[in-house]
Amino acid sequence: MAHPLGDSNPKLSWRERFRAFFEYLKEYCGNCSLVGFSYIANHNLHWSERIFWLLCVLLSIGGVSYLIVEYQQDFSKHAVSVIYESISSFAPIRFPSISVCQLPPKYDFGGGFEEYIQSLGVGIGETYNFDVHSQMVFILFPDRYSPNTITKRCKPYEDCEECAKCPKKDFRELAERLGLNCSGIFNSCSLSGKSFDCCQYFLPMVTPSGTCFLLNSLQNNYKGSEHWFPATLDRNNPPEFHMYLKRAAVLSLFNEEDLPTLSLPAVTTTALLGIHKIFKFYTEALVNDPEIVDIAPEARDCYFPFEVPPWSVHKAYSFSACISDCTRLAQMDKCNCTLYIFNPFNDTRFPDCDFEGLLCLERNGVVKPNIAWMMNYRHPVANCDCLPACTESNIQAIYSQEQVEYPGAKDANITVSMTMWPTYQFHRIALRTKLDIVVTLGGIMGLFLGASILSVIEIIYYFTIRAANTYRLAHRSN
Repeated sequence: MAHPLGDSNPKLSWRERFRAFFEYLKEYCGNCSLVGFSYIANHNLHWSERIFWLLCVLLSIGGVSYLIVEYQQDFSKHAVSVIYESISSFAPIRFPSISVCQLPPKYDFGGGFEEYIQSLGVGIGETYNFDVHSQMVFILFPDRYSPNTITKRCKPYEDCEECAKCPKKDFRELAERLGLNCSGIFNSCSLSGKSFDCCQYFLPMVTPSGTCFLLNSLQNNYKGSEHWFPATLDRNNPPEFHMYLKRAAVLSLFNEEDLPTLSLPAVTTTALLGIHKIFKFYTEALVNDPEIVDIAPEARDCYFPFEVPPWSVHKAYSFSACISDCTRLAQMDKCNCTLYIFNPFNDTRFPDCDFEGLLCLERNGVVKPNIAWMMNYRHPVANCDCLPACTESNIQAIYSQEQVEYPGAKDANITVSMTMWPTYQFHRIALRTKLDIVVTLGGIMGLFLGASILSVIEIIYYFTIRAANTYRLAHRSN
């Protein structure tokens, strides 16, 4: 049988082409269920037979559609599974990332803080304006904010000529100018008994807790840089970190993609001057199958650190970074500006609030919004129903103890150690991969329609290349 679109059929109508095509299928694709279409198009059959085959084809198409939709819905619910598995007790571990955030001191801020307040003026009936002092503490340590304090501290001095007044703008520059640098906070650091330069590896960053110093954070560093500390330990290196600080501070243990913030549950401890703080923790890693990356975030219920949304200003995705981004967007929606702590790299798309902007944030209650409110916040661009990070390890605080140092000690002495070597870890495995999708969809199509890649290619070929060649030959013969 010559091909129905061959040289002998140069002037077939489209209806005749379809009919000829299905006749072609009957002869050369006898086992293919697409032949059902040929019975529908066969004018020699009784109308009842043609209706019967039409119903068969429609039921097959309906069955395919139903099973594909069911598979798609089931895939999003059961694409991954997290198991708890044992690991070798000699497997190397990675010491968690560390942040050090200075606590606001009662006296002797350093960095010219008190001198700056005195240069602004006096208080009402006193030589030092403690209300403006408290407002400046909020500028340097915004997480210490209490509701309605901006108005109460600053408004009474607006009409007093000789009084110190709250600064009206450039809060980011003031925080950089009056805050302490690394050498003003750190004295010495060591891991597993090996000393290292604190200021080479603890890098400063503006965070929701103010300016903090982060060790091995993807938010202000990257693996392989000269500032990335080698914190992978084996059995020969005890997991114990030790440091001396010149200032009281909050120390946090977190995953390398996270941000230090006191608004979220975290593994933290406070180091005070003259105190030796002993802090013990335990950690269990979370590893992922390589195929997890190919699964949609909605199906795996997490994001990888490199999956940073376009509306974020952070360098890595994490739950804390997502909450920080959404807080910034909520502040932009309410007052068209944001606190500088939620814009760490000074992205020009999100201008810093001046004093009037701070008052606006306070009136709308978004200076330090509730986390539950933030997760329910609806934004036209951002999704604030934040998912966790796919690499989020489990870090737990186990034990904390304070010991008074020798009399006159002016340092904060901190020892952070792991209680025991991990013997278990969480493992996120892919239950369905891309190959599973191809096999399942191919099986459904083959079962109901007898379809295959070759039959699809032949249909495309029949109505494109073959039709074009037939038209060209017919035009040439004419």
